Amino acid sequence: MPLVVVLHGCLQCAGSVAKQTGWNKLAEEYGCYILYPEQRVINNVEKCFKWYKRRHIKKNKGENYSIKKMIDFMKTNYAIDSSKIYITGLSAGAAMSVIMMADYPETFNSGAIFAGAPYKAGNGIFTGAMAMMGWRLKTPQGWGDIVRKNNPGYTGKYPNIIIYQGNNDHIVNKRNGNELMEQWTNLHHIPSQPSETVSQFLNNKDIERNVYRDSKNKDVVIFYKVNRLGHALLVNPGFCKTEGGRTGLFAKDKNFHSTLWTAYDFGLISVPAISGKTVLKKEEKNVSYLVPYSNKSTYEWSFPGGCSVVKNDNSNTITLNWGVSSGSINVTETDSLFCKKQYKTLFVKVVNEGK
Repeated sequence: MPLVVVLHGCLQCAGSVAKQTGWNKLAEEYGCYILYPEQRVINNVEKCFKWYKRRHIKKNKGENYSIKKMIDFMKTNYAIDSSKIYITGLSAGAAMSVIMMADYPETFNSGAIFAGAPYKAGNGIFTGAMAMMGWRLKTPQGWGDIVRKNNPGYTGKYPNIIIYQGNNDHIVNKRNGNELMEQWTNLHHIPSQPSETVSQFLNNKDIERNVYRDSKNKDVVIFYKVNRLGHALLVNPGFCKTEGGRTGLFAKDKNFHSTLWTAYDFGLISVPAISGKTVLKKEEKNVSYLVPYSNKSTYEWSFPGGCSVVKNDNSNTITLNWGVSSGSINVTETDSLFCKKQYKTLFVKVVNEGK
């Protein structure tokens, strides 16, 4: 089974981050192990992982080595798929997650970073504080070289990364999200310009999703920029299958269950997808999109303003005459219990727009 390592933030513990993220619910539903390393007060009075201390950044030393030994213990004592080990964290836990991926790239498939910072953004109290304020800036090559120098002789692939950054975060400045993106796009040898941008992901006006793809057209870096979000996880509390998480000091209801979508982006769960053409000609006619059908569900579609509807009877399919510009298709399915299922936004590119 897969293994997900979840690192809490400062002033948190394993129990609080488990409740706020909702990882246990997903683990029981879909089948995976969750490992919750917990900082001790004797090590840090605020229970922060020490991502800003040289001794704990250096490979096979300090806290990063302690977490690595926990992972090795899991692999020895449980039936873990070594190709499906993931790591995620918030704040100090996010920064430590980056350290783990940079120190042990062969161990992790992917990581999800909530309000984190690039590898070695801080190597002491002063530089750590500068990083949190967003003043540790480098070129993509400069950031990438720091990681590569840490792994001389390593020729394998670096883990994929998912970045969540609130634009109103006053604890970890939003510039860190961009610097982290530049570090990991450089490690994957791809441009720091997104392959695809959805400005309102899942029709959520506060969430912009940027995808950076490699030469094989695989998503290797995903960057969620979130408006009206401070230093917090994104949750969507509720009892429906696609809802989860719990609000609190470091978790805000954004009608977006970030743990679920992290699991989708990790590939732990098959993402609910809209089927249909993603590359169209200008003003192409009779373009159909569909999702799986349930006779007890209703479906609400949205599409760019330049499109006109040919057929839509509140069902799992819609047929459109497209307009002249690229745009996004969304659909929300509501079942008989009034639970809503959101399908991944489908970005449709018009190849000859503007001509």
